[in-house]
Amino acid sequence: MRSSILLSLLTVLSSSALTIVLPNLSFLAAAAPASPQSELNQPQRSSTQVALTLERTACFGFCPMYKVTVYGNGKVVYEGRRFVKVTGTRTTTISRAAVRKLVAEFQKINYFKLQDQYTGGHTDAPSAITSLTMGRKQKTVNHYLPSPDAPTQLTELENKIDAVVNSKQWIGTDAERSAQGGRK
Repeated sequence: MRSSILLSLLTVLSSSALTIVLPNLSFLAAAAPASPQSELNQPQRSSTQVALTLERTACFGFCPMYKVTVYGNGKVVYEGRRFVKVTGTRTTTISRAAVRKLVAEFQKINYFKLQDQYTGGHTDAPSAITSLTMGRKQKTVNHYLPSPDAPTQLTELENKIDAVVNSKQWIGTDAERSAQGGRK
């Protein structure tokens, strides 16, 4: 008797916890490509957590160092570190349609099948580190920019993320960054 009551209690608690933890992101189902292999086409994945990131690292020089994180609900978090117009954390939002398009870009280049890192080439250059989290599935790719092995589609994806979130508003132009000594 005690075990059946305990089992009922655990079932109620676990199902209500799932309702709280997983936000309703059913809009992502519309972003799914026609491929039956897609994570987003599976009905049980329609309320999965989605996040994608782009981080640009240091170089021998004054390369902008920052990270942007885009969430499934459109929230964007920018973290300016060094050699940017704006240091510190800023937030903004983009449309859910823009998030869907970015996720579709990741899928278009078969992101989950890319190598974990692309290295080689001349030294002292920056890296671009991207990641995509869709529910329990997560992938990070470290792209040393001069790598001769990196697909051009990866560079295009990195640049598209910057464009969609308008990173330039915080990074600034070369002239703005040099006028401020890379700090603000």
